[in-house]
Amino acid sequence: MARHLAAAQYDYSRYDYTPDEPVPHVFDGLSVPVRTAASMLGLSPWTVSHLVDRGELRSERGGQYRYVTLPSIFAYRRRTR
Repeated sequence: MARHLAAAQYDYSRYDYTPDEPVPHVFDGLSVPVRTAASMLGLSPWTVSHLVDRGELRSERGGQYRYVTLPSIFAYRRRTR
């Protein structure tokens, strides 16, 4: 199972990379709950769930909960700028 980050106040903008710059491997295997992903993207949890269903974000299941992977969040932010 992937490691999950706690939902805390954090400056995610310092991990915004240019589209041609790869996401550091330190984020591989890390995921956050849908609510936290929504906060990072400035979207509602409902919208994030639909993005996952459409395949625009990758997610994992942890029991009854869904976790969105950090590399997919950063990739989505790059694509939608």
